[in-house]
Amino acid sequence: MVYILAANVSFKYKSGERSHIIYIGTTGKGGRRPATSASEKASEAFYELRGVKEIRVHIATCKGRKRVKTWEHLESALLAMFSQIHWGLPKYNKRKGSIANTKDIKLFSRKALEKLILKFTG
Repeated sequence: MVYILAANVSFKYKSGERSHIIYIGTTGKGGRRPATSASEKASEAFYELRGVKEIRVHIATCKGRKRVKTWEHLESALLAMFSQIHWGLPKYNKRKGSIANTKDIKLFSRKALEKLILKFTG
């Protein structure tokens, strides 16, 4: 399962575009990890980022495939798409994903990935 943490305020990135996304993460099993991560990232964001009063967790899923950890590829593809649009990673991501490896993006519809990232623009 892939989750996106979005703040109530948008942040300006290197491209000049603004986005509410502050983190894109993944968990292999269950719904506890997004909640745990959200509370950890929220604590950091409330302390470090000006104007953040609310953080929402959005779940992104995809159809399963045999012998493929699709959630890992989806996370990498979303990070790569975010980097292409905003010229950098979300505020709390450190991992670059598949920016150099386009294989992950090719597993999913480029248009769907872009639409999901742009949903949080503003």
